[in-house]
Amino acid sequence: MVMAEMSKPRDTFILGRGQYDNKGEKVTPGVPSFLPPMSQDLPVNRLGLAKWILDSSNPLTARVAVNQYWQQYFGTGIVKTVEDFGSQGEPPSHPGLLDWLATEFVQSGWNIKAVQRLIVTSATYRQSSRASRELIERDPENRVLARGPRFRLPAEMVRDNALAISGLLNDKIGGPSAYPYQPEGLWEEMAFGQGFSGQTYTQSSNSDLYRRGMYTVWKRNCPAALTNYLRRARP
Repeated sequence: MVMAEMSKPRDTFILGRGQYDNKGEKVTPGVPSFLPPMSQDLPVNRLGLAKWILDSSNPLTARVAVNQYWQQYFGTGIVKTVEDFGSQGEPPSHPGLLDWLATEFVQSGWNIKAVQRLIVTSATYRQSSRASRELIERDPENRVLARGPRFRLPAEMVRDNALAISGLLNDKIGGPSAYPYQPEGLWEEMAFGQGFSGQTYTQSSNSDLYRRGMYTVWKRNCPAALTNYLRRARP
């Protein structure tokens, strides 16, 4: 972990085939040349990089973010390859819409709730998902946005929707992680050693059992039992 920058940064080299003793050209900190350059006023370190990423003149950050949000609501991003905005990715279906959403996101002060509200209150999102057979055949993935979205929800959303319909969902915002129902002994079965954290599982109680999925504690080798079951049960 980096707790502080070195007063005199060490030299860094391109390593041939990744070998530590095969030093090539000496390199210095910088950003990709095909993107806007880093301002001369910014320090050439992690802080400067963070400020450059969120600089309003850098178009990529906001576009990637709003494209991810769009995918959550429509099943497919404006750029279908949400993980790849490069030359190997797919061009946006609506480039003007992507630019407008990104601009609104930045001008709102990077307000995530505001851009979510903007999407879900739009006429595009509020359309009926019903469509004629002809339209479905012409545009099976709804890329021209002629109808409302219809796609499978992730397991976490299925759980949250079920809890909401039953009246059990705890919509409290913030706070520590929740530990919902878990088969006895499952967590400990995936634990090992004595010097690691997370060796035991203490189930939450009362309404904390029904907190939204985003607050569920996550262990990589032992995912939440209910959502894991939902994923396996779906075709």
